[in-house]
Amino acid sequence: MNPILSCRWRDQDGEWELTVRHNGADWELFAAAPLWSESLPFADPDEVRRLAQALLDLPADPEPYEFEWELSRTEFARTEKERTHFATFAVGLDPTDEHRPYLAYQSYHHLGQATALGLEVICEDPPVDHLRAQAHAFLTNCPGPPPLRP
Repeated sequence: MNPILSCRWRDQDGEWELTVRHNGADWELFAAAPLWSESLPFADPDEVRRLAQALLDLPADPEPYEFEWELSRTEFARTEKERTHFATFAVGLDPTDEHRPYLAYQSYHHLGQATALGLEVICEDPPVDHLRAQAHAFLTNCPGPPPLRP
C-alpha cells in the first residue's frame, strides 16, 4: 500500500501520524495519536490528485494558502443507533504563525442529538520536501485528468 502522503513524528507523548493511502479499492485517511487512531474514507482518485497537487503547490514564501477536505462515514444507517463520524483535513500555511506549513486533522462523532469532539492531530512544520516527493511520485504513477483548481 503506497501512501500519497505520510507524515509521522514523535514528541514527549509518543508517536503521531497522518497518512492518506490506498486501502483495497478505496482511499482512506489514517490519523494516529499516541493512544488512539482512526481512519475515514478519503475521497475519489480525483480528490487524491487534488491533495497531491496541493502539496506540490505549497508555497515557499509566506502567503495565504489552505486546502481543506471534509470526510465522513455513517454507521448503522437509518437505525436508532445511527452514528456519523466526520472530520476535516487541511493542508496549508498558518497565517497566525509566520505562515509555517501544517497538516491538520480534527474529527467529530455525531450520535442522536449530540456531537462530540474526536481526535485532533496537527503536524506543524511537516517535511515539505518529502511530502512533495510523495505527491510527485503519486501523480507520475497514477495518471488521470489534471486536478481542478478552486
